[in-house]
Amino acid sequence: MNSSVDYLAYPVIVSNHRQSTSFRKKLDFGHYVFHKNRIQIVKPTVDTKPPVVYKHHILKLSKLQGEQKRIDKIEYENKQLCQKIANAHRGPAKVDCWNEYSSKSLNRETRNRELVRITMENQGILKRLGDCKPHYDLRSLELDWQARGYSVIFLCTHSLRSE
Repeated sequence: MNSSVDYLAYPVIVSNHRQSTSFRKKLDFGHYVFHKNRIQIVKPTVDTKPPVVYKHHILKLSKLQGEQKRIDKIEYENKQLCQKIANAHRGPAKVDCWNEYSSKSLNRETRNRELVRITMENQGILKRLGDCKPHYDLRSLELDWQARGYSVIFLCTHSLRSE
């Protein structure tokens, strides 16, 4: 800086005894020298670094926590199943569900009516089969068969004797 020229970095509008330009001039000159030295030290470089990457953009902690909760739940359920299987193998065989299951069908009444109708028809057919009489007399057929059987035996025995 040129010391012969009056220092007018901060011109004084109204002068009083507390505003001394010489002290301000010293401070500003010191800052100027410091800045000039820093500028001389600087070397030109090209910034080849990648942009700043923040962890919270890449590593999603909420997703990791959700995944960990899911894994913990699966492990807990697997442990419960293993305990149930071990208890079943250890203890005696027993049935633990005696609940009767009734099918919940919309056409149950229709099927029941159809079942009753078919049952009644079958009973009628059975009664008719039991009541029917044969067309042939069984006693006379049996007597006739016996008579013919004896005659065949008689003929066979006499024919063997004659030869």
